[in-house]
Amino acid sequence: MIENPPSKEASPQGLQGLQVEPDLPAITPQRSLTGWHRELCVELLGEGAARIFVRAVQRSSLKAAELQRAILFHRLDVRFSDLQGCVEALRHELQRLAASARRELPSKANLFVSLTYDRKAWDAVEQGVDRWARR
Repeated sequence: MIENPPSKEASPQGLQGLQVEPDLPAITPQRSLTGWHRELCVELLGEGAARIFVRAVQRSSLKAAELQRAILFHRLDVRFSDLQGCVEALRHELQRLAASARRELPSKANLFVSLTYDRKAWDAVEQGVDRWARR
């Protein structure tokens, strides 16, 4: 179950090709006890563009299903509170990730993933997000 789905009206925050939706869904202590958490999502839109948002989910997302929708996600630390600042700090890595994204038609060798991207850039984003939450 996903709560507070992102709006379709992302506001570019002066970051070329990156649309940031700054709203952070709240997770109450009671909800966190039942498994609710937040995920940072990067939707790779193509042509070097990406939409960045945070969503609240009750269960962790399934990687294969999200890749078919060109969405990468990373579970956020409960201390994470500044999406705008985090995106600005990781702008280079996020732009590199967005520029590397390519849609592919499923093939016999790869029936499920229709997206390729620079895995090192995504790893750098994940590590940067974790560092940002601990600062």
